[in-house]
Amino acid sequence: MGSAITAAAATRAVPTERRERLFYLIACLAMISGVALGFHMFYLHGLNDAGQPVTRQSAPLVYVHAALMTCWMAFLLLQCGLVVKGNRRLHMRLGRAAIALYLIIIPFAVIAALLQVHYADPRSFPPFGPYRFLALPLTEIANFAIFIGAAFLFRRRAAVHRALMTIGTLAVAQAGIGRIALFRNAFSHATHAAFFPTFWGSTVVFILLLWLLKLGLTRRLDRYFTAAVALFIASGLLSSYIAITVWWPQLARYLTNS
Repeated sequence: MGSAITAAAATRAVPTERRERLFYLIACLAMISGVALGFHMFYLHGLNDAGQPVTRQSAPLVYVHAALMTCWMAFLLLQCGLVVKGNRRLHMRLGRAAIALYLIIIPFAVIAALLQVHYADPRSFPPFGPYRFLALPLTEIANFAIFIGAAFLFRRRAAVHRALMTIGTLAVAQAGIGRIALFRNAFSHATHAAFFPTFWGSTVVFILLLWLLKLGLTRRLDRYFTAAVALFIASGLLSSYIAITVWWPQLARYLTNS
């Protein structure tokens, strides 16, 4: 009797695990779609989201940074596909390449963010200006570094690893998702241009929809994914508070040597 119950539970666990893997593949595809939509002007015409050419002085680094991040998104899609197919051995082997790419991305991303603000028009990123805006990309990079770094440390614990990899990647996918003009403008107008909803609103809605999708697909509450979502949103609230303080623009000027 006991063995029959155990076998039945194992049988139910298999479809749940498949739905779990499928969710992360869907999440990856959704993030790629959001990035492609948010950065469509850059990918198609080499222009920023305001329709202007990339600042000449920082353009080479911006292109390298964009290439590295595109590689990361493509790599994550490959890894999710391997997990869905059950090819865990190759997935684990390619993880070493992911670590190398991660270590390259972080310094390039930090320098690109600082140079973007250093050469930015003081009237850009209205109504906040470039120095207050800097809090956003630096938080995105910090979230990427922390979540992905933790995911590598917990690579032997699949549930933790997958949750952290997804939220860590969303941290940088936010740069594209947050640039989707339709949603960003809607949040900005509805909140009288408050910093958090303007720059984080689209991504927060996106991540909550992912949370609901995961709950619906797997029919269970994933405490690791839920905790990662909560930490991500908390980082946005903290970053937005820092961005509007009196002292942040002064620190941003120092960091960007402006």
